Amino acid sequence: MEMAEENSIDLVTLNTHDNRELRGFPTWHFSMMNDHVRNQAIIEAISNNDLRGKTVFEIGTGAGLIAMYFARHGTKHVYTCEIDEQLHAVAVRNIRRNNLEDRITVIHASSSDFLRSQPSTFQPDIIFTETLDCGVVGEGYATIAKDIESIARNDTVILPELIEQYGFLVNSEEIAALNAISSHSEFDLTCINKYSTRSYFPIRYQMYAATTMSAVQKLRTYIYREPLKDSSTFTMTAYRSGTCHGIVTYFHAIFGNSVVTNDVRDSGHWHQAFHPFPQPIEVTTGKSYTMVMRNDGSISPIDN
Repeated sequence: MEMAEENSIDLVTLNTHDNRELRGFPTWHFSMMNDHVRNQAIIEAISNNDLRGKTVFEIGTGAGLIAMYFARHGTKHVYTCEIDEQLHAVAVRNIRRNNLEDRITVIHASSSDFLRSQPSTFQPDIIFTETLDCGVVGEGYATIAKDIESIARNDTVILPELIEQYGFLVNSEEIAALNAISSHSEFDLTCINKYSTRSYFPIRYQMYAATTMSAVQKLRTYIYREPLKDSSTFTMTAYRSGTCHGIVTYFHAIFGNSVVTNDVRDSGHWHQAFHPFPQPIEVTTGKSYTMVMRNDGSISPIDN
């Protein structure tokens, strides 16, 4: 789920002559449910598990699609949490329309609030979440990981089992200009740069004039059973010289043998993430550069 888009409230005024209502949730919910490649990967991951007699806990209901996939594939019961009031209501209606209300309980609460209200014996057989944005962490990864750790048994199936984040160095004046003012022909407008994004923001990488400056490499691995470190470091080697504005990243969320991804080579609903450096740096072909990535997704070069 993408960072800048989904964190903004996008209320749309609709024709009063139809039955539609004002929408308070972001538009990517429509494109996500229409992403057939993503949906098929999740269906394959679900069907590869023996769900007979199993209880599923889902974090992030959305409109109810994944919960219904689980119910249709034979799970005993699905408990699913949705914090957004409108989406909670939509999910309840969708599940009733598909006659699955006896198999799915939709809770209007965050996973943390719901789990605090449950006895310590609540330990589902399968935990599912796709609360990811383009840069992995922006939908509350750290909090959700703690929730999962608090209820997971040793044999609990967690989907996704891990998330791998990949990235590469990029030169792109166009992408950099989405986040900062460098100059103007008439006026100094740089005061607005105090509000520039420090962590990352969503882009469609293929839309912009950009030059890759390093090979793609794995930057970080996320496993819900393991605490997320405050920061991690990695080294990247430039294969071109010039100005580097930041790093483009994408993820592979591993669901058994299936993968959900915002890979730059795919054309699904996901955006990629651009992590701007505090200041552009000059890189030299063949030289390696050490970076630090923090838990908010911000990346900075360490003095080399």
